[in-house]
Amino acid sequence: MKLEAILFAAAVLIAEAAAACGQADAPQSRAERIRTGEFHSRVLDADKRFTVVLPKNYSRRRADWPVLYLLHGRGRTERSLVEDPRACHALLAAPFVTVLPDGDDGWYIDSPVRSADRYASYLEEVIAASEAEYGLSRRREDRALSGWSMGGYGCVRFAETHPDRFAAVAPIIGLLDFPRRGLPEGQSYDVPVNRFGDRPEVWREFNPINRVEALRDMTVLLITADRAFDRTMNENFRNRLLAEGISHRWVVLPGGHTFEVVREAIPMVVDFTAQSIAGDALRR
Repeated sequence: MKLEAILFAAAVLIAEAAAACGQADAPQSRAERIRTGEFHSRVLDADKRFTVVLPKNYSRRRADWPVLYLLHGRGRTERSLVEDPRACHALLAAPFVTVLPDGDDGWYIDSPVRSADRYASYLEEVIAASEAEYGLSRRREDRALSGWSMGGYGCVRFAETHPDRFAAVAPIIGLLDFPRRGLPEGQSYDVPVNRFGDRPEVWREFNPINRVEALRDMTVLLITADRAFDRTMNENFRNRLLAEGISHRWVVLPGGHTFEVVREAIPMVVDFTAQSIAGDALRR
């Protein structure tokens, strides 16, 4: 899909959602459609939360709702997108359920150096808890992953380790050739050794670029920005996809590695997800 088409579809979603959110229904219906799930994580031994955004026609009588799992970036929370008006409008316009986990600063991995930090296993718990509480589909073709920055890394890494469970993945300004050294100046990021350790041979096991073949049967959207420090990582990842003959959509937005770029990208991700997973599911 051309960038112009993606931008037009995203603009339609924003306009429709803005109209809905601007009506007198805003506080009450918004509160009804933006929920907080709570559970005790066994793997983290902590009480955890996740945010859920429900489509306007949501009914618990249905037990196979299509779903997007959307992972936040470092320094943000599961509430960051719903507290931003434009991003929230786009999520409220979605024809699927969106689940936003609380990922702390865990990079959505089971850390090789901190045995208590099992954030990939924790995502499994979030998925199970949200499925049970909100009637979400367990069919691969009804499920997608997205995230930004740290969450962009996490969503691709999780998709690669569970390719049989997701039909689409859409990282936004994700660190997709990471952890590693040797990137150009201004196009790198310090490896959090407290999460990944300090051994490059271990880093290679956690770098999503080394497992792109797992995405072969998924629909893939890559979004970066022209002045973002992650741009080279995304270009490297895209080149690996091209080398493997894996189809994908590629979008470069104006801007840096910023929340403003994330805000711009969320309507595109909603439109992409609706095309990738929600159409057939909503007709069933």
